Amino acid sequence: MFNLEELGQDIINELGYLIKEEVIMTDSRGFIQVSTDPKRVNQFHEGALHCMKAEKLLHMTEKEVTKLRGVRKGIVIPIIIDEKPIAVLGVTGDPKKIEPQALLIRRVVELFVQDSLKRQEKDEKIREFEFFMIDWITSTSRDKQFYKRAELLDIQVELYTQVVMIQAMDEKRRFKTEDVDFFLSVQTIHPLLKASRWGQEKIILVLPEMDQLKLKIELENLMLHVKRKMKMELAVGIGEQTEYNELSLSFNQSERAVKVSQKSRRIVFERELLFDLILHSLPKETKEQFIERTVAPLLGDEELFHNLRVWFSENQSMKNTAHKLHIHKNTLTYRLQKVEDLTGLSISETHDIFLIYLGIRLVDELNSL
Repeated sequence: MFNLEELGQDIINELGYLIKEEVIMTDSRGFIQVSTDPKRVNQFHEGALHCMKAEKLLHMTEKEVTKLRGVRKGIVIPIIIDEKPIAVLGVTGDPKKIEPQALLIRRVVELFVQDSLKRQEKDEKIREFEFFMIDWITSTSRDKQFYKRAELLDIQVELYTQVVMIQAMDEKRRFKTEDVDFFLSVQTIHPLLKASRWGQEKIILVLPEMDQLKLKIELENLMLHVKRKMKMELAVGIGEQTEYNELSLSFNQSERAVKVSQKSRRIVFERELLFDLILHSLPKETKEQFIERTVAPLLGDEELFHNLRVWFSENQSMKNTAHKLHIHKNTLTYRLQKVEDLTGLSISETHDIFLIYLGIRLVDELNSL
């Protein structure tokens, strides 16, 4: 049931702009929940209780005012939803004069309530779906209750084999349920695609088996729609296709891939990850120890560390690196010699070059956390 106090206050606020008379709303027991006169809140209105039981409009005349508790001259009228009275609306004034106005106000209130109930029902369905998605992806149990829930949500779980994870490039951006609705309205990836928020930071897509090139193309189209409409750039990570009861594998892969996507600013398939797979699998303590044994002596010299990054990005080309850094090759040679002196590792040995490169990658990864 809707929150009478919260919704009722919105209704009373709106009605306050439309009419000059005092307006109240009571619950089914006859207690005033909201009123244009705050002093009347929580007071008992005996006329409203009679109205609730009779399920019809009642005039509160001078006679009722003297006989019934908490009553003022006016009209009380039940709010009927699905053929059941759920609350009572009261309007002060001369009953005969304000009756047409009160009937109109009741219709406005009923529309408010019906809209609220529809939104509440939709929110409950969304929460139910999101909870199911969590169980589907994280749980290995597939009992009768699981399949019953899937059936009620119109999901043929046996068809789904792959997870795609979407996250905003701006990590502070939060997704709303309306964003999921928009994604579903513009997506042309697959007619059976299911989408759900994962927390508020991510959206996951669950897909049946499909051509992977088509998947990438359609995801790129989706990203364009989102960028134009929502002014948001997306990171997209794609897990491998698996069995329907092993979606957790595809989910974990998509989570790794979306982290790389945020850095590379492109759609990333988890199967493309080679070096990154090693990086993500290492415990933080191991990464820190490795850095300490390799590139830690360079961390105090930002310029030297940057020069080394550029050298790797230019595939160890002295000429290209010097040109990009706007320095002479001899200067670069001197700086690389300094790297060897500080680390004890040789830039002419493949083994040592790999250790330095890995150390740099680990530093960048830890700094991005």
